[in-house]
Amino acid sequence: MRVERIESVQNEIEERRRDQSFSEKSNFLEGDDRKDGRILDRVVFVDGKRRSFVWIETDEGFRGVFAELCVGAVVWEKDRGTFPLFSPQSPPVVEKVLGFSQNFPEEGYVEVEGNIFKIVKNGKEAMDSIDTYLRTLEIQEVRKYLEGDALVIKDGPAVPELPFGEGVGPVGLVKNIGTTDLRRDDFRRLRFLRKGERSQMFVAGIQEGTLKKIGTYVKLVDGEGTKGLIRLEAYIEDDAQIPLLKKTFDDLAITLPHLTADLPIPRLPENILPIQFLEESLSRYLTDKHYMNTKLFAYLRVGR
Repeated sequence: MRVERIESVQNEIEERRRDQSFSEKSNFLEGDDRKDGRILDRVVFVDGKRRSFVWIETDEGFRGVFAELCVGAVVWEKDRGTFPLFSPQSPPVVEKVLGFSQNFPEEGYVEVEGNIFKIVKNGKEAMDSIDTYLRTLEIQEVRKYLEGDALVIKDGPAVPELPFGEGVGPVGLVKNIGTTDLRRDDFRRLRFLRKGERSQMFVAGIQEGTLKKIGTYVKLVDGEGTKGLIRLEAYIEDDAQIPLLKKTFDDLAITLPHLTADLPIPRLPENILPIQFLEESLSRYLTDKHYMNTKLFAYLRVGR
């Protein structure tokens, strides 16, 4: 691999403000009589953090990106608050990766002054490959807690590899609701939900003929509009699980508003406080961006 160009990654999250997209039909579940839930005693939150360093371009036109991933979990308890399920003695999962598109011909690892970067290439583009690998790490992390006694929430969409189980989930928490499986008129009605209320459950997709993705929207704060509106979703293997999932959604509609606030803090109220705490905690285990960029620029000087 010959590198001909290298540049720093300026922004981890590219601002792509698209119009809201809607479905042609809302597949609401009949008989979803929303009831008052209870505040849960214990919830585990799982998330992953990505820190991207530099983009490169090879002499054959392949674009790659060096990055580091960190995945872990925190637990929130009603009587004790939030604390991490990792420590310096038992750290979270941390991996350095070099992402390319699926067309990149090489495999293996790249070493940069003792730092080992694994080549990943399962996506259409370099960053897609990294995000796909991060998703795999998050799935592995969620599975660690499915044998426990607490509900598990994975930040981001539900995935078919993790079907819903009674009492433990997992449930996906989606903060970016720019794409919805509801009709425009049905989605507009969500603007009038009150704090702690949820929408009627709906079918958001079917996988492999049996797995159904069921979703609901929850309002975290008072006020008309989409501020504080999130989507909860989970995959079920059988319709007999719907009453169990309904109870979980009812409980979360009551619990989650207690875990956020309507304050002038970036990404609140949708990025609830335990997840913010988790993201900040994971960041401490990632290599300093300027330090690693210096190493990479020295190693990947133009024309190497």
